[in-house]
Amino acid sequence: MGARRRDRSEGRALDLGWGADDDAALPPKASTATGASAAGAAGAADGPTGAAPGASRRGASRAPEVPGGKAGTRPRRAASRRRRVLAVGSALLLVLALTLGLPRLLSATTGPEQAATDFLQALVDGDLERVREHVEHAPDASGAALTSPILEAAGDRLESFTIDEVEVDGDTATVTVTLDNGSTTTTSRLPLAARDDGAFSPVRWELEPVQLPEFLLDVPLGVQEITVNGVRLPIADLNVEQNLYSPRVALQLLPGTYQVTLGDPGPWQEPVEVSLSAPPTLGTWRKPIEGAVPALSAEGRQEVQGQVDALPRDCPGTASTLSGDCPFALAGPEEPTADPSDPTGTWTLVDPIPVDSRGVDSFLWLLDGAGTAQFTPDDAASGAEDDAGDAPGLRSPVVLDAVAYVDFSGELRVQPSGQAGFSFAYCLDADTGAYIGIEMGSSTGAEGEAGASCETDLYGEVGAQ
Repeated sequence: MGARRRDRSEGRALDLGWGADDDAALPPKASTATGASAAGAAGAADGPTGAAPGASRRGASRAPEVPGGKAGTRPRRAASRRRRVLAVGSALLLVLALTLGLPRLLSATTGPEQAATDFLQALVDGDLERVREHVEHAPDASGAALTSPILEAAGDRLESFTIDEVEVDGDTATVTVTLDNGSTTTTSRLPLAARDDGAFSPVRWELEPVQLPEFLLDVPLGVQEITVNGVRLPIADLNVEQNLYSPRVALQLLPGTYQVTLGDPGPWQEPVEVSLSAPPTLGTWRKPIEGAVPALSAEGRQEVQGQVDALPRDCPGTASTLSGDCPFALAGPEEPTADPSDPTGTWTLVDPIPVDSRGVDSFLWLLDGAGTAQFTPDDAASGAEDDAGDAPGLRSPVVLDAVAYVDFSGELRVQPSGQAGFSFAYCLDADTGAYIGIEMGSSTGAEGEAGASCETDLYGEVGAQ
């Protein structure tokens, strides 16, 4: 009998897919199998499926052998590769998320509140260059007055502000602010939008175009420029709305008080001066300034009074009426009517009539004045006097019935209105196209002197008194 030897082959640990060491060995164990049975047992131990002893080699289920490796290595490596792919994919997704999201995260320090604060601080500081970057370019209003010299001379400017609330809704935001000019506080809402230059650029919050207070000014005919806080602005550079008899100019102004002069058409007129107070508000706000017409200057009033004093002081009529071309009219509770039984005679002014004027436009004024006239019948005794030393007759209050106007040559003239009234046409300078005066008693088609043309559809009438 041959000597029996103990089977000292080492057992192998089963691979459970959790990265066990391939070289870990089990302690040797005794085997009672001999010959083929031992070999079969050894084969069963080596096989991953644990096939029964004596099974056919061809039909036995065995793990495929990998060159240079051992049974069970391929599943372990496949699992390892899946874990590596999963880790790499997760890392790539994280990088992508950071790439797309980090710019928005980084923009948090310059959000809508900061954007609104920067603009309002520029407004308080008078930084017009920065303010104009965010101001609305209104199609029907001019921003010509948004200059540093004009703002520096303004009163009641914006002094301070507070941020009351910030509402963010996706890529839009609204900032509610309180504005204070030292005497008045108002609340405004500033809309903003989030914008970027591309997928990898930081997001920035920008103000939507900011609306400013606007004034709509009636500009007298013939005015070629206006002055805002001492700065001249030509009418041709402004947004002018051509209305009949009164062109209009719409001006954007920053919060504050401004002194505006509506030109100086000539020596006979006082320039129109108005004070515009833009409230501390940012948003839709527009105020019309109407009825701005120049008054007669001191020189113009003196000239008119002299011409009125030179008008006829005697007017034919009856005891209840005056002739149609008389420069004054009888004043009474009722309009006088002709009475066939009234005697004819002459109305004579007792004293000169002091004159007041009311402007219609740059070139036309209605004249007002009151006095007393005395009626002397034609058959009154010549040279007779009453107890007061006056010529005998009826006395009645009278009112001045005349207009003053600047003609196409620039001269100031006085004309009685008369019972029939009169018509007039505005005259244009042939070279500049500017209105320069009036052709009285004329409709369209009149030709003036010194290169003036009254061929214009702009004309008017003064009715009978």
